[in-house]
Amino acid sequence: MIQDRNCPSAWRLAAPSCVWPETAKVNCRRLARTVPEVGLYLLELDSCLAYGPDDLPQKTYGLNYHLHLPFDLPWERGGTGAFTAMEGLLTKTAHLSPWAMVLHPPRSLADLEDFLAAMAATGRDPATVLLENTEDASPGAVLDMAVAAGCGVCLDLGHMLALGQTLPTERAELAERTRMLHVYSPFGAEGPPPGRSHAHRTLTCLSPEGRDVLVWMLGNLRPRTVVLEVFAPFHLVESMAVLGALACGKTPDAARRDKA
Repeated sequence: MIQDRNCPSAWRLAAPSCVWPETAKVNCRRLARTVPEVGLYLLELDSCLAYGPDDLPQKTYGLNYHLHLPFDLPWERGGTGAFTAMEGLLTKTAHLSPWAMVLHPPRSLADLEDFLAAMAATGRDPATVLLENTEDASPGAVLDMAVAAGCGVCLDLGHMLALGQTLPTERAELAERTRMLHVYSPFGAEGPPPGRSHAHRTLTCLSPEGRDVLVWMLGNLRPRTVVLEVFAPFHLVESMAVLGALACGKTPDAARRDKA
């Protein structure tokens, strides 16, 4: 675990299922040595629906799981159609007992409500859906949708920093609804690229302002899981050290001195 033994945290550390350029099965088997939870990233609908037993992890790895639902859900079919199109993914991963599903929300609250109603009709709990802030939906907007629809929130630090988004810190519902954080640096040392594009960099690249936001989130919200959303093994290890230091109120430099 990343945390200092003298600095326990209430949240659980997770990594994505695509740290190595291997199948989710291989990634999860390797990650089981390092983290207690993995986010199964099902980002492309058709290719993930085609997954077979050799692609998906086994329950025997001893991990907790959550899902990241596809980016390309067919919202043009409405909320019911979007859910029906991806329901097979929930069937394929049911053996893992995922506790949550991260969703990039549709533009329409009505589509979201129809999506959740279709989910409820299959016996699944809509409250397990966590809405993520994106280019089209600020943290305040996803909080509004989550409150209206009865689901949770996943706050993405990188999206916030890259898009200049701010947190509605004055709202009590923010802590009540935020069940997951995605954390990474959206930029390298060279700073933001032109436009709104960004990468998923190691937390060692995080700006002082970004660290301040992350420290506030860790100290004031009550996430169940914090996901290090980086996609390379060395960057994952680096980011674990930074996150552990910030969670304990240290700077990463101080943490390195302690280890020395």
